[in-house]
Amino acid sequence: IAAPARMASSAAMIDRYAESGFLTIGPDVYFRTIPGPKKRDDKTEYDEALARNRGYDHEGGVRDLAAIRDYALGRVDCNGKWAVVGICFGGRYALLAGADLGAGAVGGFHPSNMGKELDAARRLNVPASFHVGDSDATVPMTEVEAVKAAFAHNPRAEVYVYPGIKHGFSGKGGAAYDEAVFELSFERVLNVLDELKTQR
Repeated sequence: IAAPARMASSAAMIDRYAESGFLTIGPDVYFRTIPGPKKRDDKTEYDEALARNRGYDHEGGVRDLAAIRDYALGRVDCNGKWAVVGICFGGRYALLAGADLGAGAVGGFHPSNMGKELDAARRLNVPASFHVGDSDATVPMTEVEAVKAAFAHNPRAEVYVYPGIKHGFSGKGGAAYDEAVFELSFERVLNVLDELKTQR
């Protein structure tokens, strides 16, 4: 599992996947610019986080993801399958990994900018599990509906929308954190990923 690390809660989620029996990799996708997790409640750090998002090298990010794939598949403890779970910013890249980079399954929590990859969504033919709240100001419902429509050809692609839930519901300690929704969405993603454990 490659899960783009964004904050401490991302690291905790990566640990949970490891505890579930997966080889996990949590890259710092901003290592070339402003590395490390940033705190939302620190204005300076939050401004840095916004700036690095705006200036992110999209094509370079896709190449980095392909390099992570190659590293994971080259390990002796890998069964030859790989998956990507994206949190927020990483959701778009999880989608691309499944559509174009050979990931065997993908998932995402409150994934942003997936609407920029509708062509990739139409190409996606692997199991997918994405989760978003209908009160998410970062992920408009018009975008969610467009993604769902683009997934229509793929019976294994699921998009769950949770009533009254805001952006960041997976981030423990954050203002939008919702334990019940996170636990349910985590289990749904895990069910999709578990199929890869037995494949060769």
